[in-house]
Amino acid sequence: MISLQLDSSRLVDEISVQLPSSKSISNRLLIIHKIANSNVSIENISDADDTRILNQLLESDVKEVNCGLGGTAIRFFLAYCYLINREVIVSGEEPLNKRPINPLVDALRYLGAQIDYFDKENRPPVHLKSTAKENNQVVFDANISSQFVSALLLIAPHLPNGLSIQLPLNQVSFSYINMTMALMRMNGVAVDVHENKIIVPQQEYKPIVYRVSADWSAAIYWIGFIAIAGKGKVLLNDLKIENLQGDEALLGWLNYFGITYSLTEGGIIFEKHKVGFVADLNLDLSNNPDLAQPLAVIAAALGIKASFTGLSTLKHKESNRILAIATELNKAGADVIGTDDCIEIRGRINKEILKEITFDTYHDHRMAMSLAMLAALGERVSLNNPEVVSKSYPNFFNELEKFCKITF
Repeated sequence: MISLQLDSSRLVDEISVQLPSSKSISNRLLIIHKIANSNVSIENISDADDTRILNQLLESDVKEVNCGLGGTAIRFFLAYCYLINREVIVSGEEPLNKRPINPLVDALRYLGAQIDYFDKENRPPVHLKSTAKENNQVVFDANISSQFVSALLLIAPHLPNGLSIQLPLNQVSFSYINMTMALMRMNGVAVDVHENKIIVPQQEYKPIVYRVSADWSAAIYWIGFIAIAGKGKVLLNDLKIENLQGDEALLGWLNYFGITYSLTEGGIIFEKHKVGFVADLNLDLSNNPDLAQPLAVIAAALGIKASFTGLSTLKHKESNRILAIATELNKAGADVIGTDDCIEIRGRINKEILKEITFDTYHDHRMAMSLAMLAALGERVSLNNPEVVSKSYPNFFNELEKFCKITF
């Protein structure tokens, strides 16, 4: 357990925060460089658990591998093993083994792979036995996680006949698919998009030197902290506007919380300027689902009536994120309703009871970091299992110590 207590005196001066490198970019580049057998360096690669695990998997030659809690790792690695004709048994820790993998398994089976489930249908562990290349078209009739699509796209250039992927017209998290295609193009391959169909001809990657930028998904926690505190100025080092990460959409929402920003050579400065914030907020987060939990916490802390939609994929993340965030915020006195696709904030957190409760984190790094922002209200905040932040932001609490007194 960890306890956090705001030291408001630290908000007087500008605070410099180091964000993690983007693990989404890092993981995609790892696959691209491995497929190309590249010796070109990936600079500033993420040190998150997900990236570390994927890198270890790509360098291993054992038959049975454990992907830990890495959803991206298990999906990208399984598709890579299909590409290189490698027999493998892939599994993960218990929370990962509860997450569906059948969209990818079904796609690989259609392409020619022989894959069997071990314990439960549609869930890891799975055994990839053989990897014939029989077809070069995949059709998804229903919305699926963008990671399944990205896993297939990354291997597509090196398949004998390339690959065509047809998606539903309302595919969620398309910003992450756009990221994958942009990185593929940067590394020398052509990708064609026609409405909801993506076509990748057979070709070769030509990797380039690339410096991984800071993670926009992590920026929200520091922006939210000063929004909740009602004051503060934060420099987020190495953060760039490059239209690659979907969560750059944050820039368009800052005024809702009275935040302004300015660009510097070293990063972006965010400052709480306006006294007020919006009373009502409605956002479609179909392309930004990782922002749902922190935005819900910010709204509940500030008393903003809010509705966040487009969240159908959150049920199958590290936790059922809709249910988890609603449960924990209601524990703190807020009135939060979670449905299949939406989080609705109807009431404000009662900060007087914060010091009387301990929040659960559900094996979910984004739950831990989102709830930690509540320390900005000035009361002591306690969290179970804070170490889960290592999945994406290992130094999160070290950076938070610049704002708070922390006890373990």
